[in-house]
Amino acid sequence: MGNAFQTRPERGDREYLWGWLGPLVVSILVFLTRVVRLDAIKTLVFDETYYVKDAYGLIKRGYEVQWPKDYDSTFLTGSFKTPLEGAFVVHPTVGKWLIGLGIKLFGNQPFGWRIAVCIAGAVAVYLVGRIVWELFGNARMATLASVLMGLDGVQIALSRTAILDIILEMFILLGVLCVVRDQLSYRPRLIAALASVDATRRTEQLRQRFRRAKNATAANSRGSSRPSTGPGSTSDFSNFSLAWGPSCWWRPWLFAAGIAFGLAMSVKWSGLYVLAVFGIFVFLRELSARWSTEPRWIGSSVLTGGIPAFVNLVPIAFLTYVASWIGWFTHSQAWGHTNRGLVADWLDYHRQIFIFHTNLDATHPYMANPWGWLLQLRPTSFYYQGVPGDCGSSRCIAAVNSLGNPILWWVGFVAFFLIIIAAFGFLDWRAGLIFTGYMATWLPWLVYSNRTIFTFYTVVISPFMVMAVIYLLGLLMGAWRITKDKNWTGRYNLVPALSQVSRGEFITALMILVFVFSAAVFFFPIWTGMPMPEDHYGWRMWLNNPNTKWAYWI
Repeated sequence: MGNAFQTRPERGDREYLWGWLGPLVVSILVFLTRVVRLDAIKTLVFDETYYVKDAYGLIKRGYEVQWPKDYDSTFLTGSFKTPLEGAFVVHPTVGKWLIGLGIKLFGNQPFGWRIAVCIAGAVAVYLVGRIVWELFGNARMATLASVLMGLDGVQIALSRTAILDIILEMFILLGVLCVVRDQLSYRPRLIAALASVDATRRTEQLRQRFRRAKNATAANSRGSSRPSTGPGSTSDFSNFSLAWGPSCWWRPWLFAAGIAFGLAMSVKWSGLYVLAVFGIFVFLRELSARWSTEPRWIGSSVLTGGIPAFVNLVPIAFLTYVASWIGWFTHSQAWGHTNRGLVADWLDYHRQIFIFHTNLDATHPYMANPWGWLLQLRPTSFYYQGVPGDCGSSRCIAAVNSLGNPILWWVGFVAFFLIIIAAFGFLDWRAGLIFTGYMATWLPWLVYSNRTIFTFYTVVISPFMVMAVIYLLGLLMGAWRITKDKNWTGRYNLVPALSQVSRGEFITALMILVFVFSAAVFFFPIWTGMPMPEDHYGWRMWLNNPNTKWAYWI
């Protein structure tokens, strides 16, 4: 192992303390910068027209209600009566309940609509830092991860717009953090148990050989060649764990991950992809632990590894999802109730939601092919209006665009390939977890690339892009290095050690950070709806020109 790894900081260590405080301080600062002018745009922005009114219906009626068509102007006045008729909606309720909680606390006005997503965005900034800390045990890089999350435009724009995606992201990251904690706590116990079972198995084999030899000697002395048929003569162990390896039926962190992923599913169905893909990741980790010691390593991974993991992760996720429908179950006025029975109505509701999602192909001026998402080639415009005032131009505008920080995303595109190399070429499970995040949040959309989908969906990809960039920066800044060592992944008390880097590598990392920060300052007005001269908006649409029209179209 050489000096590639070092002992993980423990409680009481300064590094351990800053592994908590660094991301926390950054997330508080991020919240304070985003909450300023949260109510600057007084109208419903983009899909707020759906989710804010759905949230209002939930807190007033307990279910989503059918609002009259073109009702936004009336809704903004506050002078209306909440309808009673239930509405068909295509997303579950948890995200809308959280938006509704903000409305309940601060009133039916822009600040009340958006405070929940603003808090969710700040929590996501903290969670990314904590995940990096758990993976690498480096407080500086964990804090830097939170900083980069705070500088991404898609994060800023969606934490100031009352739609569901950043709440979805928060629960996804909470689940991923729990998966990491599960691996750090369960993996060393599994490795130790596998070694113990393997040692017992070898001892038992020696005993059986001795018994066979002794029985053969006794049989020869009696002049008989008939072998003994006693229990000691069989090569199959009677003990199940000796035959199939150790099992663990209670993994509290994996159970907690199931709850978090269930909440993600209860915001948007795309949380199901995350549950499935990270479930596969957990199973592959079982395979990687068992293949070197278990004679039936595939069967062992399924029977004593995969099935207990499934029991801890999946049922609680679906129970959490079902519980999120409590408002629908308890209100007969909600859409979809008939005389067929509660369960039949609920299942039919899901059938119709599925039909809607799989057949959504209406054109939209900002729909974007997911192949261009990782480069932010076709961002979504949420808001663009002329505004009064003196901005130094004859026409002033305020705009909100979900464009990610282009420098950060373009560096992330390069880092994505580094992650692939580290995960599959060097078997680094940390890179593997980041790659899994990409596959859970981006890959499914490639299957539905013909659907009406948008680049702002990358808000849930953004955290894993940031982790990939941190992985790259960590190499350039000497925080760690890629080392191929299949054994260290089971040693929870070790993290990558500092390594020597060239001056050029370190300067490259610093230049990346300078450019990312500069881009954040430059694009901040179009992420937050700040008034500006109209031509200044055009300065920020780098790809929207005739020479690169192909890229902007993707």
